[in-house]
Amino acid sequence: MSRLSANGPKSPGCVQKSPEVVTDHVIIRQREHGLCADLQLRLLQCVTAKLERWDVPNLAAPYWRLYLMSGAGAEVNWDGRTFKLLPECAWLIAPDTPFGTKLRRPLTQCYVHFTLAPGVVHAPGIHAVPLTPGMREWRKRAMAADTPEAGGIAWQVLVLQTLGTLPAGTLSERQTDPRVQRVLEHIERDPGAAHTLESLAGLAGMHARALIRLFRQETGDTPMASLRARRIALACELLHHSDRKIDDIATTVGFCDRYHFTKTFRRMREITPAAFRVLQQETPTRG
Repeated sequence: MSRLSANGPKSPGCVQKSPEVVTDHVIIRQREHGLCADLQLRLLQCVTAKLERWDVPNLAAPYWRLYLMSGAGAEVNWDGRTFKLLPECAWLIAPDTPFGTKLRRPLTQCYVHFTLAPGVVHAPGIHAVPLTPGMREWRKRAMAADTPEAGGIAWQVLVLQTLGTLPAGTLSERQTDPRVQRVLEHIERDPGAAHTLESLAGLAGMHARALIRLFRQETGDTPMASLRARRIALACELLHHSDRKIDDIATTVGFCDRYHFTKTFRRMREITPAAFRVLQQETPTRG
């Protein structure tokens, strides 16, 4: 019998083999694919509706739209081009795309409004996404869901699947200085809070003027301009997706009164809050 040592058998007739390392997965850094941010998908509205009329000159808004049509007959116009919303595609419209609509004949439409993380950058545009069997199945599940929770999950899966088919570079992650990112995330958590330049600078650990210079370098805007933009974006969501009074919305998003809210809203959106609400509510009857 051969004598064993701590290093294994000494007998020449017994060869010790190194154990094989077996792996069943490969870790790939997400950054190599160009987008590593948490998308933070948030559904604002999921509706199935009967379109009787749909003639609106400009539906630009600071959130994404996903349209699914039961048949041909609806069109959208953007950048001098006409897009026929055919039923074999899902139609993604990026935030702040100034598009108009026209309806040639009545049909049923499913539409989803949603937002993504502020750090996810995109350009205005309209994207046709051919519906795969998997997308059709998730749409069926969403429309037949017994509970809002089940429906919400199904719609989220469908939205993510359509986003996943967009051409490379359509979505990208904005890389910002950690101090700027900290301020933006702070604003995002509560846009309506009483933020001041001094309080934001303190959060970043900087002097106010230094923060302004850094913000302009990183985002093209000042900290307070970024705050106003986020407040107006939130106001647009509330105007479209809630029945709250405009005065209440003005206070919620951080304005001292309706006058200052309307003045800022008109300057940034080229329309009053009341007119924006009416325009966005030029929507079909819910099914």
